Amino acid sequence: MLLLLGVSACDTPSGEEPTQEVEEALGFKPNKPEPVINIDRSLMVVDLPTLEAKDSKGNFLFSLQRVLGQLVATSGSNPGLDAAKLYQRIYDTNNTKAGGLVPDGQHCDDEKDASGNPVLNGFPLECPRQEGALADLSKHNPFCSGPNCDPYTPIAIANRFDLAPSNGQTCGQYRIIFAKGSQQSPLETAGNQLLTNRNLLIFEAVLPNPKPASGLKGCAKVAEFWAGLTKIHDPAQRAAELERFFFKGVQGLPAALQWDHFTGEVDPKTGEQLSGQIRSNQFLNDAAGGGLGQPWQLREYNLRRTCSGKAKKQNCKAEVRMVPTGVNPEASLFNDDNTSPRALKFRDPSYAGSFINQVPALALGDPNLFNMNRLGREFNGGQSTSQPALAPGGPPVENDSNYNLVFSPTGPFAQKIKAKLNEIGSSLKPMEIVRRAQSQACAGCHELSTSTAPIFGGAIDANKLGESVVWPDVAQGPEVAPGVRPPAFTQVSDSLLVPTATGVTCNTACTAEPSSCQCAWAVSSALSTIFLPFRRDNMVNYLKSLGKGNPHAMEDEGSSE
Repeated sequence: MLLLLGVSACDTPSGEEPTQEVEEALGFKPNKPEPVINIDRSLMVVDLPTLEAKDSKGNFLFSLQRVLGQLVATSGSNPGLDAAKLYQRIYDTNNTKAGGLVPDGQHCDDEKDASGNPVLNGFPLECPRQEGALADLSKHNPFCSGPNCDPYTPIAIANRFDLAPSNGQTCGQYRIIFAKGSQQSPLETAGNQLLTNRNLLIFEAVLPNPKPASGLKGCAKVAEFWAGLTKIHDPAQRAAELERFFFKGVQGLPAALQWDHFTGEVDPKTGEQLSGQIRSNQFLNDAAGGGLGQPWQLREYNLRRTCSGKAKKQNCKAEVRMVPTGVNPEASLFNDDNTSPRALKFRDPSYAGSFINQVPALALGDPNLFNMNRLGREFNGGQSTSQPALAPGGPPVENDSNYNLVFSPTGPFAQKIKAKLNEIGSSLKPMEIVRRAQSQACAGCHELSTSTAPIFGGAIDANKLGESVVWPDVAQGPEVAPGVRPPAFTQVSDSLLVPTATGVTCNTACTAEPSSCQCAWAVSSALSTIFLPFRRDNMVNYLKSLGKGNPHAMEDEGSSE
């Protein structure tokens, strides 16, 4: 429905259209009752009592093990596959075939260029990656605390109804974000205290429209479910409702967490994304945690199934595939010195999927709306590196997503961009368009388009996008000095908890009893001041278009972060 910044990983799937088209398609009338949406309850759930809720047997509702187990249970294949082995398969893709632990799994050197170098989608791929060490479950068990354990904590549940396309082919994305600790989870330490040896794993399910013939109106039950959470005061009850949504399904809808909701499928005719993905913010880095000194990098994974035989006698095998990162064109395409056929196609205004034809969408005035969603997928790189300058003594610097570094504001590519800007009557400069493109890439949204970009290898003024638009900062990271927490890399912090009530201290004494600990994971200023209010208004407008007021809802409390 709209283009909006992701919470902890890049998230600009193709096919999202400006909100005006959606409102026209729905017959929006401004005189309908005004629904009330509470951001913390209905859009971005980051409070500990909800995220750490337990069932009657004392099991966490939203544990990583349960999420992975749910996916395995719905995979329809692979006898013997379990949650731990699925986790192993995800991270073994970061190993070479020779160094891998899953013989029949994908590995990062499966595809090579003519010189024998690992590539993905034909672009360079850092291989092996240090996160391949996580596939060794004897040293990195994700489901325990203590020696040889890498316990994960859920740090956010996100409602991305705004990502439903205007034609209603799907009802948006619904996400659970996990952050890794070392021996102790981020919850147990009241915020991850590690600068490195960190990792985030994000499950981004696309929910199919239960009534596709009705277009976007067919998604009414989905929007009403999330809006209804605003009226529930008890976090345990909200958690129970969210548990039903993700694991069981509500109001005749399928459970959000299903294998088929993570295949990355795209409609070849409309270009709309029909299924979601798993994304990983990878920063293992230090040798003690198995790292190689490699920089922070973001990668994307799909779940697949291959079957043989016929009908009921089919034998199916579940697979994990590392795939090109969505809407992340490889930086070399912005370099005029690159005259490969693919680079020339990238700059060719006669090709609908070229960068030149994304200029009008990138020139929109609102950071909630500008995008490059119709860019050809053949341009996507295999990885997105957020800190290309920080690799001391390690592997070569990775500039796969550092567009500002290689783009010449006076070169022939810039002249083509300028011609398109003149055509649409925009006063923006070509460099500002490229900076806007940078903000849409994983590395940009997480670091290289923020005010701290120069510290991590980005360009000076990378956040200044023209016409007074400034790209906002990410969440505060680990404490690098007493009281100093620079914003870096994520939209939801795995390092900082903030009180949601007066007089509360978010320390380990509090987090030891999370059901009563009135604390929440800190979110970025980008989310709290720009993107979440916009998403709230978007959902309000959708509900109004259906004539669905919310007269009994509590007063909007906004966001406590």
